[in-house]
Amino acid sequence: MATAASRLRTKLMFQYDSRSKSDDGFESQSWTDKGERYGEVVPLQGREYWSAFSVLGSQPLRIRCHYDSIIKDASDGDRWRIKNGDTIYDIVSLVNVDLQNRWLEFLCTTGTGVLD
Repeated sequence: MATAASRLRTKLMFQYDSRSKSDDGFESQSWTDKGERYGEVVPLQGREYWSAFSVLGSQPLRIRCHYDSIIKDASDGDRWRIKNGDTIYDIVSLVNVDLQNRWLEFLCTTGTGVLD
């Protein structure tokens, strides 16, 4: 599945959560920039795959970028995130497309998903 290079026009910053414990035992988040890559951001429609998220107020989307040895470890969504300007994308899953180490596809959400 080929993606034209011209579609990879969104500059994305991949960040890793390097948590640290203070003297009193509490953890504090500290996001470290791991690399800036170009990718394609495609919002998913409400009827596609994650239709239940529309009720919670979050927007599901798909991000595709070239395979990279640094960001291939971003499958741990609790410790990684993607930043696009002021927008933060939470990573839900990561797929190595066709298992050929050419493309990485992230399923992400943005917005609030708070249950009462």
